[in-house]
Order: sequence, then C-alpha cells, then structure tokens
Amino acid sequence: MKQDYKADINHFFVTTFNKILAYEEKSLSNAGLKDISVKEIHIIEAVDALTSSGNNTMTQIAKRISISVGALTTAVNALVRKGYIYRGSDPKDRRIVYLFLTESGQEALKIHADFHEKMVDSILNVLDEQSLSSTTKALDILSDFFENLMKENP
Repeated sequence: MKQDYKADINHFFVTTFNKILAYEEKSLSNAGLKDISVKEIHIIEAVDALTSSGNNTMTQIAKRISISVGALTTAVNALVRKGYIYRGSDPKDRRIVYLFLTESGQEALKIHADFHEKMVDSILNVLDEQSLSSTTKALDILSDFFENLMKENP
C-alpha cells in the first residue's frame, strides 16, 4: 500500500523543491532585488537568525547553512560589495569575524520573509487541523532525516 505513494512523494522531491527555489528567486527579482540569489538571501537569513545570540560568526553561519567557511567567504564578499552585509571583528580576538545586516540586508530579509509567509499561508488556508497535524508530522520526519544525513556525512 505504501508503495502506491512512492511516485507521488518522489515527484514532490524532484519537482516541488526546484519550483520553490525558482519562484523564490523570481519573487526576489519582482520585489526589486535583482542582484541577489536565493543562496545569498539564505545567508542573510542565517546572519539575522544568529545575530541576537552573538553566534553570527563566519564559522557558525557556515555551519547553519551547511557550507564551508571558504564558500561562505566568497558569498559574503559579494554580499558586502552589494551592500547587504558588513563585517565586524571581535575586539578581543581579531581572528573572529562577525557578520551583520545593513539596512538593505534587513529590507531584503523582510521581502524574503513575506514570500515565506505567503507560501505557508497558502497551506494553512486549505488544510484542516487534522491534515495540518499530519503534514507537520511528515515534515518533521523529513527534517530529521536530512538533519541526521548531514551529521553522518558532514
């Protein structure tokens, strides 16, 4: 019986994730952010999420988005040049680099958050409580699967 769902689930993974990323990119462009990629907006998102706890270092941000510090450095250089992020160093240890959002970075983050809110609301508006509970449980399982995969294969 479960095999009957296999093709549908696979179709979701193969096509829907790609559609989300493509539309996410398009929504950024339509909002006037033509110079920023989805990868870059996710870096901005990570900077924002880690700033309040003081964990907005290059190392912690790279870890959060599962890329190397070297790859993050390249992306951050571009985001600094575009005016979305700025660097700051720890006065006690200048080797530690912190990232902060500029006003433009905060505006980009708001536009991106609006996209996510619309996406989530589109689900909330059509599913009843029981379906939402089942969907949330399935998404938690999926999230745990990828989290464990990342731990096993860093």
